[in-house]
Amino acid sequence: MAENQLKTVSFPLGHVLMKQGDRGEMAWLLQDGEVEVFTDTDSGRRSLARLFGRQVVGEMALIDDGLRAATAVVRMPVTATEIPRSIFNRMLNNCEPLARHVLSHLVNAVRAAQGAAIVQSELQGPIIRSSEDNTRILERRVFGPGVHIFRKDEPGEAAYLIQLGSVNIMQEDQLVATLGPGRTFGEIALLRNTRRMASAVVGETGAAIEIIRRREFDMAINSMPKILQSLAHAYLNYLVGKAG
Repeated sequence: MAENQLKTVSFPLGHVLMKQGDRGEMAWLLQDGEVEVFTDTDSGRRSLARLFGRQVVGEMALIDDGLRAATAVVRMPVTATEIPRSIFNRMLNNCEPLARHVLSHLVNAVRAAQGAAIVQSELQGPIIRSSEDNTRILERRVFGPGVHIFRKDEPGEAAYLIQLGSVNIMQEDQLVATLGPGRTFGEIALLRNTRRMASAVVGETGAAIEIIRRREFDMAINSMPKILQSLAHAYLNYLVGKAG
C-alpha cells in the first residue's frame, strides 16, 4: 500500500467516524488523537476500546463485508489516513486465499465475542490451496466421531479447515464452541507460537478436514501486508484477553 496515494484527514472532538449497523466503506489509520469504540445493547452502552497512534479503526466491515459492529467517536482531535474500501480490498486480494480466510475467521471470532452478528466466509473448499503448489488443495483427512484433533497444552504444528461435519472446542469437559464447514481452528497457537489453549474433538457425525501445516500457514500469513499482519495479531490479543 502506497500511503502517499491516500488522503490525510482531521476530525474534531465528538465527530462520529462510523455508526453501528451501517455498511462500511472506509477504514482509518490513526496518526494522533484518540477514538472510543462502543456498542449499544439492550442493557446500555458498552465501551470496547480506546484507539490511538498507528491503530486502525473501521476495518472489520471491509474484511468480512459485514455491517459495522460498533460506533466510533473521536475523544481527542484526530489526524488519520483514510483507507477506502477499494484500496483495502486491493490489499486483501494481494494475500493468499488462506490468509484472507484466517483474517476473516478472526474478525468473526471478535464479532462473536462482542455479541455481534458474524458473516460466513465465501473462501471455502478447493479455493483454499497449498501455498507451495497451487495445483492442489490442502491435505484432506476424514476423522471419526470423538477423535481428538489436538489436546490442550500440546504444541501447535498445524491449523485446520473444516470441509464437512463439525468439531467441538473443549476446555477440560466444558464445550466452548461447535464449529462447522468453512471454519478454521488451531491457528491461534501457530500465530502466537504457543501451546494449545483448548482441545479439538470431532463431532458426532465425523468430519472431513483440511490440514494446514505450519510451513504453509506461515507462508500464507507472510503474504499479508504488514498492516494486515498487525490487525491479525491485534485480534488475537483481544481474543486471548477475553479467554483469560
